[in-house]
Amino acid sequence: MQNEINHINIDEIMNQIRMEIKQKGYDDSMLDFEEIPFAQEISHAEHHFELASLQQSSEYLNIRNQIEPYKPIEGNFFIIFIKKILRKLMKFYILPIMTEQNALNLHTANSVNQIQQYINSKSNSDQINLTELVSRIETLELKQSANKQEIQALRSQVKALTAENEKLRRRTS
Repeated sequence: MQNEINHINIDEIMNQIRMEIKQKGYDDSMLDFEEIPFAQEISHAEHHFELASLQQSSEYLNIRNQIEPYKPIEGNFFIIFIKKILRKLMKFYILPIMTEQNALNLHTANSVNQIQQYINSKSNSDQINLTELVSRIETLELKQSANKQEIQALRSQVKALTAENEKLRRRTS
């Protein structure tokens, strides 16, 4: 494996790609990746959870969960005619696939929406539980303080009783 990596010539590969581009007649007017419409602000939270990323993906799925089977055909009359014929011939094959894909997209969007609702409800209930816990902690701290004072009072009573017990022992002896 290491020997294979050492024998890769990047310049040679790039030259082959450039020659192939020239042979196929591609030029700079071709579509760039930047021209492809997509949400560029999508967060790539692969190793941690981001609620904003989930919300953004959910919105995207809700807007774009259905695929349209027919896009407008452009070109001259002959090209349009041929494409319409091809479209009719492939309809029996394409429509069931698109129907299944649309159903999958709809269920995926619904699942993401349900996950988002679950997270929101858990977040709200966690806030309620946190408030209850803070209140309970404050109550327990007050009880602990009262118990410390009571223990201190009991210790001083034990000390006084021990001292009185010693006095009585000395008198009786």
